[in-house]
Amino acid sequence: MREIVLISSKENVKIKTLVVNQINLFSIKKAILDQHIDLKNINQHVDALIFTSKNAFKALLQNIQQDCELEGFRDIPAFVIGEGSAQKLRKEGFKVEYVGIDSHGSGFSSEIIPLLKNRKPLYLRAKKIVSGLDAKLLDAKIKLKQVIAYENKTIILDNALKPSPKSILIFTAPSHYLAFKQNFGWDGSYYAIAIGMTTFSVFDGDVEAFVSPIQNIDSCIEFAKELASKLP
Repeated sequence: MREIVLISSKENVKIKTLVVNQINLFSIKKAILDQHIDLKNINQHVDALIFTSKNAFKALLQNIQQDCELEGFRDIPAFVIGEGSAQKLRKEGFKVEYVGIDSHGSGFSSEIIPLLKNRKPLYLRAKKIVSGLDAKLLDAKIKLKQVIAYENKTIILDNALKPSPKSILIFTAPSHYLAFKQNFGWDGSYYAIAIGMTTFSVFDGDVEAFVSPIQNIDSCIEFAKELASKLP
């Protein structure tokens, strides 16, 4: 059976993992203040938080734990692209107002634009994004503020770590695919599985690729195993 490899930014005990990215969480207090947000009256400046990544939420939570002046963000309702992130927010006592139906950034933007009319949202985001969500919200005249909460940095790997031909590779973020390609290029015998449409959208045209039916890592792994059992 074909080897299955998760291409990620952290190890997964359930499957062979190739770590290609390092996640750097940023200190964001200054960036928030630079957006003219008064921390003593946060609700007057921000009445919605937007998350398209668990890493952005991790950055906010880490900053809150280090600086109690940011505690007011817990009371601001969040618009979240996936149920996995929503569960993490609820677990930490945050309010979730909306969970996206579409796992693609462009679809998510279409869903939340009508809900954010006359609102003052803050988008906590990666240094580099591929979905164009910010541009779509600004084009829709949403009064969007943005703070860069984290970045993905490519790890340069030894070529000996390159997965064997015919492997099934699972990608859970666009940055993971781009980092993998930077390290190893692409073998035409690989099959790729994307956790969602945003990740799928960055694959090159010659990549044999599928989108996981459910947008979480466990489902990606099960889908990959099912695919491996059917392929020669």
